[in-house]
Amino acid sequence: MQDTDYIDLSSGEREKMFFYMLNAYLCSRLDTECESNEDEEVNVYMAHLLHSLVDGSFYTENAEVLANTPMDVYGKVEEGGDRHKMKVYRTNADHRLIAFGLFEGLSGHQGLYSKAMTPPAAYLEQAQQYYGWAASFSQRLPSKYAGLSSALHKLSRDFETYHSVLNHMGSNYMGMMARLSPGEVFHLQREAHEGALPALREQALDKMLDAFGRWRREPNKEHRRGFQEACALYREMDPDFDERSWRDDQVH
Repeated sequence: MQDTDYIDLSSGEREKMFFYMLNAYLCSRLDTECESNEDEEVNVYMAHLLHSLVDGSFYTENAEVLANTPMDVYGKVEEGGDRHKMKVYRTNADHRLIAFGLFEGLSGHQGLYSKAMTPPAAYLEQAQQYYGWAASFSQRLPSKYAGLSSALHKLSRDFETYHSVLNHMGSNYMGMMARLSPGEVFHLQREAHEGALPALREQALDKMLDAFGRWRREPNKEHRRGFQEACALYREMDPDFDERSWRDDQVH
């Protein structure tokens, strides 16, 4: 993580964004009478998560594992080993916690059916459950992940506490709930996505080229399907792309 600077408008001083986020989160814990109690690693985890939203790295580094529905999350989980499974559950838990902590949900422009079938409480229940599963998979990883495993376990166990602290932080230290309407949040999310699109497109292209290379080396159904899936992902980034230009006779 590359620490981003911000300028304090009251003093004109330049400070590190990570420490601003950490301080705001700690102050929110004091305000809500949820003071730290042997969970300092969660404070650091939350500060890193909030900073990754500011510098855009959360979405550029995790675009391939984010999903809106539990079915899609489970589908992505099956694509890799324990570390991958931990990342999928952790990232989607983070996404839901932030969306319903700092903001008013995943998007104010969801379809009516989606809103009716998945109320906010359901997304929060998913987040808590995902943190628990992420913690379980992280325990199978090398000892260097012990601190992360502890933070994920506590986020799952005391999820409501951390959610309420984040909600207070967004309302009182960032003014997000008072200043941003659902429509404004939608446009902010769209602008952030457009800003990250070049990096996302490059990642999708690399994945497609890797899949094509595997298909060329071993032209079987599994690798062909993998290439087609990678093409579909890249087409989302570049609608003009046509994989039919990659002819079958290129594969020997």
